[in-house]
Amino acid sequence: MSYTLTFTASYNRRAIKFLKKHPELKKQYLKTLQLLELNPHHPSLRLHALEGRLTIRISNNLQV
Repeated sequence: MSYTLTFTASYNRRAIKFLKKHPELKKQYLKTLQLLELNPHHPSLRLHALEGRLTIRISNNLQV
């Protein structure tokens, strides 16, 4: 079963800003979003709640 991700305008602005600042992570960022759509509980996403929101890790030191 796959899911559909819905992004707010605020998230889109922040994502564009993030990718401009870290262009080397674009491929990994897109791969993470695709995996989130396919299986949000996949262990490599390291999904967890942070300040009332769900976050996933793009790399060891970056999360969205």
